[in-house]
Amino acid sequence: MAQPMDVLRAAAEGVSTSSTKQRIRIFRENLLPLLQIKELSSDVADLLVALVFQTLLIYDDRPSRKAVDDLIITALRSSAFMKCFAAVLVQSMEKYSKNDCSIGSFKLLKWSCLLLRWSQFTSLSKGGFLRLATAQAFLSQSLMHGAYRRRRACKKWFFHIFSEVSVLDTA
Repeated sequence: MAQPMDVLRAAAEGVSTSSTKQRIRIFRENLLPLLQIKELSSDVADLLVALVFQTLLIYDDRPSRKAVDDLIITALRSSAFMKCFAAVLVQSMEKYSKNDCSIGSFKLLKWSCLLLRWSQFTSLSKGGFLRLATAQAFLSQSLMHGAYRRRRACKKWFFHIFSEVSVLDTA
């Protein structure tokens, strides 16, 4: 297996490709195997988070977004990734909510839900959770005042999240 830093550097060069097949290959075949390491080093986690956030504004097709989301879900098992991802996510959400920029806002909102669902973030960082929840509220408000398609996507996503929570509560 190649060194993690070499894999990350190669992925960084190809992450902005216009080829959906290459994007998916980068995230599923090149980056996912890095997560087989018991615990990611903070350097590897930092670069992996940077790669994920590079996709924020450029991956607009469903298969590419799903490949990134799947990587995030798997990587959230690593505490180094989770801490770095949460910090960058909250900062990005706060920046986007202040600038009233709807491009990327929905994806940030979705990633914040993945963080809450697939990690121990809420039990590890009470102050971080408060910042995240506040940023979610501002982004949601911004999205609900945006274009019809964004409002519909936001409503659909929240319905999905809340129905999932109610299923978990009854189990």
